[in-house]
Amino acid sequence: MLRSYLARPTKAKGKNKMKCYIHQEIDSVGICKSCQKAVCISCAIDTGKGIACSKECENDVYDLNAIIDKSKRIYSIGTSSKLPPTGIIMYFIFTLLFISWGIYNSMNRERIDYFTLLMGAGFLVITIMAYVRNKKLNLNC
Repeated sequence: MLRSYLARPTKAKGKNKMKCYIHQEIDSVGICKSCQKAVCISCAIDTGKGIACSKECENDVYDLNAIIDKSKRIYSIGTSSKLPPTGIIMYFIFTLLFISWGIYNSMNRERIDYFTLLMGAGFLVITIMAYVRNKKLNLNC
């Protein structure tokens, strides 16, 4: 008999109860984090941050949790920093460099250096846009 990849829901007192993928007569207690199959209490392998249905899926769940933890560290999710994100600092440094160089050239040549001043203004716009985006997304990278 070929089993379905999805657990079959059944009606019980007006509510749908999902059944275990392996033991189709037993109500499930959760869903495997790797393959999304419903599992009962006897099939469930608790990994601490999710449920797995087999040894293969248990390894996948540990890998998924490692990816999630690394992503949180990369994007500084769940942490607060007093420093602005490094990308914004870099854009602001370019803004200062171009505007300073434009003012310096304009004073020494006795004519306005539009190119470097416009580059500085462009980097200022990018800095502000990046800052607003990071605040809106609650990122700190």
